Amino acid sequence: MSISSISSGSALYNAVVQPIKNVVKEVGDEIGSAVDATVNTVSSAVSTVGHDISAGIKSIGSIIDTKA
Repeated sequence: MSISSISSGSALYNAVVQPIKNVVKEVGDEIGSAVDATVNTVSSAVSTVGHDISAGIKSIGSIIDTKA
């Protein structure tokens, strides 16, 4: 008997299949949230590094005498 052959609303479905589906959905949601948080953190870090590098290059540029 496959899981797909268990009818929705039956005692076996309600006791076994639906709780498993609920757990899988919750875990999937949590993984999705964790991935979103990680992507946001990495994006923020990359943006900060980019700004720092840009500021550093501007500082170096202001030190170099281009009039010589």
